[in-house]
Amino acid sequence: MRQRRRLRAIDRTHTIPRPVRTPLLASFVLSSLICFATSASEALPKLFDPNRHMRVDEVKPGMKGYGLTVFLGTKIEKFDVEVVSVMRNFNPKRDAILIRCFGETMEHTGSVAGMSGSPIFLKDDQGRPRMIGAFAYGWPMAKDPIAGVQPIEYMLQLADNPPNPSTRNAPRAGVRNGTPWNVLNALRSTTLFPPAARQITANTASLRRMLTPVSVSGVPANVLARYADVFTANNLGMYQSGGGVAPGEPLDVPIEPGSVVITPLVTGDVEFHANGTCTEVLDGHVFAFGHPFFNEGAVDIPLAGGAVQGIVASLDSSFKMAAMGKLKGAIDTDHTVGIAGRLGPSPASIPVDIKINRDGKVTAYHFDAIRHPRLLPVLVAISMESALSSEGELPQYNTLHYAIDMQFENGRKVQVNNVDANVAPGDLIIQLIAPLSAAAENPFERVLPKRVEGTLTLTGESRDSQILSVQLPKTKFRPGDSISGFITHRPFRAEEANLPFKFDLPRDLPDGPYQLVVGDWTRYFGDELTAKPFRFAAETSDEVFDVMQDVYAVRHDALYVRLLRQPDGVAVGRVAMNQLPSSRRQVLLGAGRSNVTQFVSSNVVKLKTDQIMTGSAEFTITIEKKTKVESGRVSAPATRPAG
Repeated sequence: MRQRRRLRAIDRTHTIPRPVRTPLLASFVLSSLICFATSASEALPKLFDPNRHMRVDEVKPGMKGYGLTVFLGTKIEKFDVEVVSVMRNFNPKRDAILIRCFGETMEHTGSVAGMSGSPIFLKDDQGRPRMIGAFAYGWPMAKDPIAGVQPIEYMLQLADNPPNPSTRNAPRAGVRNGTPWNVLNALRSTTLFPPAARQITANTASLRRMLTPVSVSGVPANVLARYADVFTANNLGMYQSGGGVAPGEPLDVPIEPGSVVITPLVTGDVEFHANGTCTEVLDGHVFAFGHPFFNEGAVDIPLAGGAVQGIVASLDSSFKMAAMGKLKGAIDTDHTVGIAGRLGPSPASIPVDIKINRDGKVTAYHFDAIRHPRLLPVLVAISMESALSSEGELPQYNTLHYAIDMQFENGRKVQVNNVDANVAPGDLIIQLIAPLSAAAENPFERVLPKRVEGTLTLTGESRDSQILSVQLPKTKFRPGDSISGFITHRPFRAEEANLPFKFDLPRDLPDGPYQLVVGDWTRYFGDELTAKPFRFAAETSDEVFDVMQDVYAVRHDALYVRLLRQPDGVAVGRVAMNQLPSSRRQVLLGAGRSNVTQFVSSNVVKLKTDQIMTGSAEFTITIEKKTKVESGRVSAPATRPAG
């Protein structure tokens, strides 16, 4: 009580008049509030507007509101929502909001793939609708339209912290130039099909991000089925539909909250359009999906408007079929909480031009594919196989000539020019697109193509031929002798035939036993990899292209005669030094360098044929400077390559 009286006494005797003291006090309080508000909002994104956006901390169960999306055409419609709960730490250090959706459409379809990004608004204590986030998660096969919402405060952060575009081409962490990389193994192990363990749709009990539907046109059903697992592993659902709304000019649809957004993966004679929904547009920035596309950070993907052609209701996952409109900008950020980009110019695509010559009938196909290192090889593979299969499945017995030129952004080119018999389309296409994968995924530098073009020529007859045996005149020779032998082979559905060959032995061969191998191109590769592994190892990005050009220069319609010498060679990197004296070999091998390898020297002669031979045979021959003349022939039965 005494303290209160004292304060009143001080107040009465204070020299500052009351009319002056009040504004000063109000000014102090206002300044304090401003400072507090500034401090409290420091963690919020710059684009976050508390009058328009709502923080997840403000959300309570039972709050009601609405969402915006397109169910048909381009009309943005409302659907009612109610908050079920707030899921704390749904993603590490990030919450999510669980909502129930209402409305005739939602009650029938449940959560719809393609609604990802649909903005959700909740009414605050004053009855104002404010955006809380994006429709992003759902349960497969759920009976009720329950969905998870990605808070908008997380999504808007994508504009504050965009990933560095230079990381797109950065070397892999922990890998540097000077570390050999086996390019041939990478080309051989190229596969488009992920292991079953990666299939995302297997678990129906967990709340997961919605599938991103991909509307596909121009792809035969059997080809689409062959590649479906690749897309499923990337959380993409492939659905056949039309490629556009109507002939003529593409539909000009504005990008706004609730509108359709399209990310065209391939356009042209084959089309792949991934679709979702725009969440927010602020100051030229576009935010969508509410979950990742591929979760790869910095990307460069075109962005377009679009229209919904229809919704297919399914117990597993209902989905939107959508058609692409005009290009509107680019997606440059692909993150856990969504995708973001800007309105304006769209990035350039990669043109793919393929001509199919099928029994004399030539048809040209054109595609434009996105510059995406991981998905591009798959898209090119599907486009090529769709073109090749456009007139139906390949004949069981066939011969296919292919000449594909791949021009890359670093100025290098890889030419895949060869011929095969009785090919399976999937195996062939993987072989053709392997350079795209190796260039993009090598450990030194990410290199994307500038252009892919070529011709596939298919005939309905097989030029396959099996090697039955190989005959030599003798097994003892002098240095410098010529070996004249015969290869007995059986062409497809034809009588046996003999193919003569000649092999000149080097004049400097020391006396001793040697292995002579006559084989097809697969045996040639196996022996080269064993004898000279350095030929297929690269220490720089540029050497990756050197190796690929060497690999694809090996003809399949040829036979290879190889004489294996002694292990007298040493290679430094890819530079081979043959037939070195023992003392020099020991100096190089003892230098302590990881890229120094010893190898077996060999002499190889290539025999051009008009058929694709399979099989091999080998001999042990003896070199003696003073050998006696032998009579009679020596024959070796052929062995077929494994598989």
